[in-house]
Amino acid sequence: MANTSKSNAHGTYSANKLITVTTMKYFIFLFLVALSFQSNAQMLNDSPFNASVAHPKYSKGKGPKMLIDAAHHNFIVEMGLIKPLVDVVTSDGYLPTIDSALFTKSYLSNYKVVVITPAMPFKFGSKREVTDEITFTEDELNALYDWVSDGGALLMLSEHAPIDKSMTPLFKKFGIQLSTGAIFDSVYCDSTVKRPSFETLLKFTSQNGLLNQEHPITKGEHKNEQIHHIETYTGSSLLGVNYTNIFKLSPYAKMIKWSSGLPSNLGNSQGLAGNIGKGKVAAFGDCNGFTAMYVSSKNGEKFSAGMQVEAFDWKQFVLNTFHWLSK
Repeated sequence: MANTSKSNAHGTYSANKLITVTTMKYFIFLFLVALSFQSNAQMLNDSPFNASVAHPKYSKGKGPKMLIDAAHHNFIVEMGLIKPLVDVVTSDGYLPTIDSALFTKSYLSNYKVVVITPAMPFKFGSKREVTDEITFTEDELNALYDWVSDGGALLMLSEHAPIDKSMTPLFKKFGIQLSTGAIFDSVYCDSTVKRPSFETLLKFTSQNGLLNQEHPITKGEHKNEQIHHIETYTGSSLLGVNYTNIFKLSPYAKMIKWSSGLPSNLGNSQGLAGNIGKGKVAAFGDCNGFTAMYVSSKNGEKFSAGMQVEAFDWKQFVLNTFHWLSK
C-alpha cells in the first residue's frame, strides 16, 4: 500500500485529504482563464475520478519507489490535489511516498522516480510576487542533479507566473530555460470553451502537428496507449536544446503578462523529455494535466482540467510518462 502521508516539523501531508480553499487574498482564479488574482475560488479534486489502470505496468506494490516532493510549498500537494495522481500511479504498481525532507544524496538514493510539482518559497497565495526568495538550495539542486546523472528519473512541473520564477533555478540546473508570464496562442487554442481567455487553453494534437508522436511517451508501449489529443491550461514555455520537444509551440504562441512582472523568454515547447547522464528528465510548463481537478468561481461557474477530461488523453499520457521515466 502506498505511503500517502507524512508527519514532520512542517506538518502532515495527506494525498487522501481533499482540501477546499474558499478564500485567498491572491488566489488565482482558474490558472487557465483569468488574468488576475481573485478571491473566493475553489480548486477541488473532481469526483468521481476513475484512477484504476486496466493493465498495470507492475504488480501491486512491486513497482519503483516514487518520491513526491512536499518540502517546497508544493501547493498541488498541500491542497490535496495530488491525490488523483497518487491513486493512478498506485494502481499502476508504483510505490509513491509524499515527504517533506530536503534533497540529499543519501535521501534520494531511496527512490527511482522523483516528482516535483510547482514549488514556491512561501505558501501559495500568501504573496503576489516571487522576488529574491530561494525555493531550492544550491546543495539540494546539486544533490538532485547528481542523483539523476547516476540513473534517477525526474518529473518537473512548472506553471505560469509567479511560479515560473520560483522554478527557474531548478529547470536551469537541468539545462532548461523557463519563460516568465503566461503562454497564449490565438490560433491553436480551444475556442470551444466560452471563456474570456480561451486563448490560454493550448491544444497539441495529431491533427495540428504540435504533438510529437514519435517519442516513446506519446507512442506508448502498445497501440492502445498512443496519445492523440492533449490540452494544456496556460502555464509557461520551455526551451531545452538537448531535449526532445513533445509539445511544440506554434508560431502564434506569445508570452503575456500574468498578475505581475513583464513577460519574457518565449520558448518553443510546453513539454520536454531527455537524458542527463544515466538518468532521465521529463519537464512540463503546466501541471494541470497531472491532476484531475475542477475550479469553481464565486458565481458557480466550473471548469474541469486534467486526467478526468475525456476529450483529452491526459490519464494515458501520465502513465506513459512514468513508464518512460522508470524503464
